[in-house]
Amino acid sequence: MERGCVMDTSEPGSAAEEEEEKATEPRPRTRSNPEGAEDRALSAQASVGNRSEGEGEAASADDSPQGTAAPDGTAWPGPAPPTEVQVKTPRVNCPEKVIICLDLAEEMALPKLESFNGSKTNALNISQKMIEMFVRTKHKIDKCHEFALVVVNNDATWLSGFTSDPREVCSCLYDLETVVCKSFNLEGLFNLIQQKIELPVTENVQTIPPPYVVRTILVFGRPGCQPQFSMSEHMKKMLQCPYFFFDVVYIHNGVEEKDDETSWKEMYAFFSSLDTKGTNYKYEVSLTGPAVELHNCMAKLLAHPLQRPFQTHAAYGLLEEDEPPEIEATV
Repeated sequence: MERGCVMDTSEPGSAAEEEEEKATEPRPRTRSNPEGAEDRALSAQASVGNRSEGEGEAASADDSPQGTAAPDGTAWPGPAPPTEVQVKTPRVNCPEKVIICLDLAEEMALPKLESFNGSKTNALNISQKMIEMFVRTKHKIDKCHEFALVVVNNDATWLSGFTSDPREVCSCLYDLETVVCKSFNLEGLFNLIQQKIELPVTENVQTIPPPYVVRTILVFGRPGCQPQFSMSEHMKKMLQCPYFFFDVVYIHNGVEEKDDETSWKEMYAFFSSLDTKGTNYKYEVSLTGPAVELHNCMAKLLAHPLQRPFQTHAAYGLLEEDEPPEIEATV
């Protein structure tokens, strides 16, 4: 489990999970265990501490987008609809190599978000702050985690190499300027990441913990921007690797821009179609909402990707009867 965190984000250890699953009485019905479904499924699970087969529904073909289209009606190039993949990996707290990709498109500089004091601020300013909070908090959880920073405009640029020192990453995070971007070269971003990392390999995915995992977090702020993307074998191998994760925080215009309402949904569906394993996390935040929503999304990404549930199973309340609290920053 992750260590030394000032936030209570830890999950029960493997020993506790074994004792819990050996219990004969079902647990109370909660959001994370609706109708006691998790208890009923225990007898069907092949092993303790691994992702259960039931969680594979997050990657089923029925739940995945069957295709996306650009605003002009033409099809966007992308991967084939993912088939159901059962991913079973040890739920261990191994070191993470986190690649944070920050979008520098001009939309990120528009003062539309409502800040804590009620004034208007831009998505770039909030993103910089939430990334710094994320890096510093992850470092407190486990000082073995490493971070790299990439900025994305028309192309992707590697600003800071992997380091376990948050100060090195944060020193490159500010004094960045946005530019007018005509396209989003997603293929170039993946090629850059591929050049900088080596995906770990283990003899047995289900039982042997990897030496580390690689996670990319893309903070993206362009509504309906058609990506330059062609699925190569190397990219397919990367996306299907059980130790690679591609999380997305998508900032869009929301309902304020009526003409773009459909296009941002298509772009979000495109990001969802990249998740062939069902293990990535994807969030969308509207520029018309409060800035704290961005902080909340980044806080949910603090969990270790091998220890968190599939996103469709994630719940952040204790009991079903709990009313959702007022919007509150969780980092």
